[in-house]
Amino acid sequence: MIKPFTRKQHYLILLILMAVTLLPRLPFAGPYLYNGDPTAYFLGAESILNSGEYLIDGKVSFWPVGTSLTMVPFVWIAETLFHSAGESGAFWHGVFFMYLAVAFTYLLGKRMFSPLVGVMGAVLLSMAESPFWHSVNANSDTAALAVLVAGVYFMLLFLDTQTPRDLFAAFFLLALTVVFRWNYIFFMPLYLLYLVGDRRIWAFTLYPKFWILSGVAFLAGLFSQFWVNTVQTGNPFLIGYAQLGFSDQFSWNPLTWLVNCVRIVYRVIFTWDFYSPTLAAFSFLTIIYAVRQRRRDILMLFVPWVVLGSLSVIYFGVKPRLLMPIMPPLFLLGAAGIEQLYGYLRDVISRESFPSRYLIPAYALVILLLFAPMLSRSLLMTYGNFQDKKEMQQAFRWTGNAASPGTTILTQPIYAGQNDDWLRAGWKVWASRYYAGHEMASLSLPEKWPDDTERWVVINRFWFEGENMRFDDTRELSTRFDSLRQVWNLQKVKEFHGKPEPVWLKKLNMLSFYPVDFMVYRPRFEVWTNARE
Repeated sequence: MIKPFTRKQHYLILLILMAVTLLPRLPFAGPYLYNGDPTAYFLGAESILNSGEYLIDGKVSFWPVGTSLTMVPFVWIAETLFHSAGESGAFWHGVFFMYLAVAFTYLLGKRMFSPLVGVMGAVLLSMAESPFWHSVNANSDTAALAVLVAGVYFMLLFLDTQTPRDLFAAFFLLALTVVFRWNYIFFMPLYLLYLVGDRRIWAFTLYPKFWILSGVAFLAGLFSQFWVNTVQTGNPFLIGYAQLGFSDQFSWNPLTWLVNCVRIVYRVIFTWDFYSPTLAAFSFLTIIYAVRQRRRDILMLFVPWVVLGSLSVIYFGVKPRLLMPIMPPLFLLGAAGIEQLYGYLRDVISRESFPSRYLIPAYALVILLLFAPMLSRSLLMTYGNFQDKKEMQQAFRWTGNAASPGTTILTQPIYAGQNDDWLRAGWKVWASRYYAGHEMASLSLPEKWPDDTERWVVINRFWFEGENMRFDDTRELSTRFDSLRQVWNLQKVKEFHGKPEPVWLKKLNMLSFYPVDFMVYRPRFEVWTNARE
């Protein structure tokens, strides 16, 4: 469809993809942590930086070490060179790895299909909701995704170059994915399934020292986690979840697995993370093409990739961010379908009735109209989340300074961090506690409330209004809070308002498959107390 790119053109594309990844995320930069996981990763990085030990809240982490370890240089640069809050380093860590994921998706698409398919798949990945949202929230998902796609790319590169360097990189990166997220262990058989299915098992014997070098590379990728496990427990194979007995959070019910499989299919076809039925339709065109053209390499790489990436979701829970590992292959399939349809139209439309010089811009405009409204979803959700965590930080910092030492602050469950896993682990790692410097108690757990005479309550009024009342037990919590206002004689002493979402984004979103969005955050934090100022 287009001429092969030169080396300089590839560098230009990578530079453009950097801009596409970075510029939309810049408005969400800042030293803002949110909830538990991002706070824990940041505190783990601070612990490694300051003491050389991987501890969170003074305890052994049940998260793997990868995110905190790779976050260390970003935190150090933020604090030492730029003299800013270390939390800003957590933001840049996510953006950096998101760009790596985008870049290697382009390189993978270029190798499997064409440069244009690689560009389209990379842009879709960059702007999809979950990758966008979590790349600015210091989660581990983007880093693990980047390492996974890079590993697959080097595995394909090795098949062409047969160099020890590419082989080592492929297996090192495959193992390293587990050091970022435990559930990526399901990708361990990916290379073998591809090589056998694509009839390239000869790769195991063509390079004489294949098994030795790949084994060394694999162990090298796991070394940092083995080291941490050995230092902390004396056993290199004893991971955090095993130490804390967290196996009961996984589902072992086959009926639940079946339901989760259906939920995964539903999400891939009908939710905005995958651009809804539009992208699924284009992907179907690519699958038909691969079958007809006997492109075994496409089927035997992408099918196991998607299946293996869905396994942990099936028994762990269908959460959007856990589906991020299967986005690169699905986006590339969709992008290839877009290219296939263009080729078909180019062949069947008469040049006389519609000159070819007009076909490319016309087709590009149609594709833009199909996907641009869905891109607004990513920006809307991220904007609301950013406003929420920004105002949350101010509210809890102000309350922490105003409250007497030793006072426990009550708040909604989403900000208290007192879920079952945290309570069982005995952890108090949460953004609210980090910023307030006080203990937190959830409005949903009265049995955990201390018997203080001085009461401080922080709520986000957004969760107690309108359609947001439908979530979990918010109606019950709202009623409970109204009762506490009377019983404890609480008075509102401070408010923190988030900015409304841009009007142009809301208008653009009206063209999407989801025009009504009650989940766009409109944070309004209120501080209530019975203490006299």
